[in-house]
Amino acid sequence: MESRTQGSLEKTATKTGKGGSYELADFGMNGALHLDSAWHHGWEAVAALVAITKATIRGRPHP
Repeated sequence: MESRTQGSLEKTATKTGKGGSYELADFGMNGALHLDSAWHHGWEAVAALVAITKATIRGRPHP
């Protein structure tokens, strides 16, 4: 039997009860791909919030 280490996304999926979804790879579905995509978009949203809260308006003086 081949042993492998779990990646951080797989560990998170297992701890949150989504391990079955992560392992899904049938009927044209790939659970790991979808969870990775959701994780990516979540962090994109966090980055966008950081960017807009740290942004300044250029060309206008601050009040």
